[in-house]
Amino acid sequence: MNYRGEANSVTSKCKGVFLVLILSLVLVGTSIAGGKAIPNRKRLSSKTLRSMARIYMAYGEYKKAQPLAEKALTSAKTEQSSDYELAMCLIDLATLYKNQGRLLDAEKMCQLGLDLQKKVLYKNHPHLAYTLSILSSIYYEQDKLNQAWSALDDAMTIMHDSHSPDDKAMAPFFVDIAKLLVTQGDFEEAENYYQKAMDLINNSYGPEHLYTANVLCSVAKLYTMQERYDEAEKLIDRVITVQEKIYGSEHHLIAPSWLTKAKICQVKGEYAQAEKLINRALVAIEKSGNAAAFTKLQQDIKEIRVSRQVAYAPTAGTIE
Repeated sequence: MNYRGEANSVTSKCKGVFLVLILSLVLVGTSIAGGKAIPNRKRLSSKTLRSMARIYMAYGEYKKAQPLAEKALTSAKTEQSSDYELAMCLIDLATLYKNQGRLLDAEKMCQLGLDLQKKVLYKNHPHLAYTLSILSSIYYEQDKLNQAWSALDDAMTIMHDSHSPDDKAMAPFFVDIAKLLVTQGDFEEAENYYQKAMDLINNSYGPEHLYTANVLCSVAKLYTMQERYDEAEKLIDRVITVQEKIYGSEHHLIAPSWLTKAKICQVKGEYAQAEKLINRALVAIEKSGNAAAFTKLQQDIKEIRVSRQVAYAPTAGTIE
């Protein structure tokens, strides 16, 4: 299973698996987060630590994931694990640091992981493509768009070597391309790539899957940028329903969806509802302790409040 596939599978079951994680911590009799271990107990392997960290990451618990992921890397080095396992530890840390806004650290870890993968995998192995996609997303967050495109182009070259255009494995890469096109202001071509991705995602995962909802959140945001507010509202309401069902009603990973809905409410003149959604997002992100996400959220909120002056112009149609 690829990195994205693992993440999607874990996230869709995160509530149940979360209980399993807690039970496993009790059974092993160790407190990883505190860096303490009960003597005479078998030390957890880097693979086990990575798996535990991924569960926390899937639920957005980055503070809890960090000591596990870092300990996994230390363990891999201590155990003299294979270069592939070491690469996986580095790449997981890169993903974690990206989510925490530690972009320079994320870039460094991802590049080290990619270099190790290139040593042990054949030239166009799909795992290289997924790592290049992660690297592209890190460059994207840093506004290094040329480098983001370069990494993504390399990833697409690898994927085309082993996958047909209608393979579901292509969907995440189409989404990545769409996001970069949105940044460049090419909304029409971005929508085309989102449509390609959604065709594959709907067929593979179905309309109620978390991954489907997360991609539709990006589509809804694109529609708001195009002032297609009716279409955006229809999508974002559907997205929030799925996300709240899986994460719970006050989880910080839903904040981007609440903000998209808030922007729509603001444009429609529903200011009280917009502020309610904004405050909901602020409280959730603040509780998460992610300072980088909180700073970005404040910037997004400023942009939303400016939209109060924009006229509401209903339209019709949607990506399904």
